[in-house]
Amino acid sequence: MSDVTPPPTDAAAPPKPPVPSVEELQAEIESARNDLVASIGQLKAQAKPKALITRAQRNVMGFFTDEFGGVRPERVAVVGAVVIGIFALGAMRRRRR
Repeated sequence: MSDVTPPPTDAAAPPKPPVPSVEELQAEIESARNDLVASIGQLKAQAKPKALITRAQRNVMGFFTDEFGGVRPERVAVVGAVVIGIFALGAMRRRRR
C-alpha cells in the first residue's frame, strides 16, 4: 500500500476562528485609515525643510559633543586636520600651474 498518512479527522482539526462581522471589519478599516493619516502627517512634518535642517544640526552637534554637552577635542582636531589638508593640497596644486 502507500506510505501516505490519511488527513486528520474533524475531531483533530483546530477550531476555526470566528468570522468577524461587517461592523467589526468596518471599525478595523476605519482605525487603520486613521493610523495611516496620522503616519502620513508625521512624515510630512519630518520632511519639511526646517525639520531637516534642525535634525542635521543636531546630528552635527552630536558628533562634536559628548553626552554631557562637552566638546570632543579629538573629533574637532581630526576635522580641522582634514580641512587644513584640503586647503594645503589646493595651494600646492595652484603653485604647480
